[in-house]
Amino acid sequence: MISAQEVKNYSHELGIDDIRITNAEPFEQALAKHRDQSAEGLFIDNRDWRLRNIEHFYNVRATFPKARSIIAACQCYLTDENTDFTEPGRPFGRIARYTWRNHYLDLRKKLQRIAQFLKKSHSAHSFVYSNGPIAEKPIAQRSGIGYYGKHSIIMNQVYGSWIVIGEIITDLDIEYDAPLTIDCGDCRECMDACPTKAIIRPYVIDRRLCIQELTNWYGIIPDAIARIWENRLYGCTTCQDVCPINKEVKPRIPQTKLGFVGSCLPLIDILQMDEVEYRQRFAHNQITANWINFLSIQRNALIALAHTKDKTTLSLLEQFSKHQDPVLSKTAKWAITYFLNNENNKKN
Repeated sequence: MISAQEVKNYSHELGIDDIRITNAEPFEQALAKHRDQSAEGLFIDNRDWRLRNIEHFYNVRATFPKARSIIAACQCYLTDENTDFTEPGRPFGRIARYTWRNHYLDLRKKLQRIAQFLKKSHSAHSFVYSNGPIAEKPIAQRSGIGYYGKHSIIMNQVYGSWIVIGEIITDLDIEYDAPLTIDCGDCRECMDACPTKAIIRPYVIDRRLCIQELTNWYGIIPDAIARIWENRLYGCTTCQDVCPINKEVKPRIPQTKLGFVGSCLPLIDILQMDEVEYRQRFAHNQITANWINFLSIQRNALIALAHTKDKTTLSLLEQFSKHQDPVLSKTAKWAITYFLNNENNKKN
């Protein structure tokens, strides 16, 4: 049995904010919950959930039979930076805070160094993940990295939910940490603040309503949701913004420059570039991950434009109303109607 402190000391030298260890047993309760929610129809087909082998997703030993321990880690991404650079004729769309930079890649690089250390010092075999195809939230919960908030995001005791998570799956026996025994109590700030009421009950998200999920999904956004979309280009963090625990977390200076895109991006630029330019310009960030559909990003930009109330963008919306892609053309037509209705309401 290897001392957990040996791993933790080295991780802190690398700048990892918190690290815990748990066993590699299957996450059967999480799998059952996933199946129940799938049966309710609460998922949307944006990451091929129906095609993924979810038994493997919730059981690291399915792909690594010799796994003995899971080293779970987290890194805080909360910074205090300008969130809107909009000026007349140049509207910007908001990017969710967790993807202003690629904190997942930064954490994964640090975890790879730990894996190398364990291989050299203990002949360990390991696999490293961050934002990878394994059950990261159940791992974080079992290890004591955090507990589930009612928004279904992991809450760390120090950094709230302003964290990204990563893991090392290893064949070493390492001292385990215990799960936390706390929760959100009676607080329901996140549930009440969700703009689409996607948190249908504590710890359960209807992803068909969740703006965070819908920004990744390709299709027509329902009118009721598009009307409260605001100027979001990618992601949504309203449920995190209102959390009392999160409000106590102090922002820090940026910890990495990897994959930097910033807090917002110019909407007109997004609509005028093609996919090749988009993926080159914002390489190494989650907004160009292989599961992100560029047409979804442009659709988001069209909805965001409708909320900017900038008359100079109407000509671009008119161009997209004739776009060969049906989702983009229908969204542009919706945006024009929404924009003009708001203008008429002002006059009245």
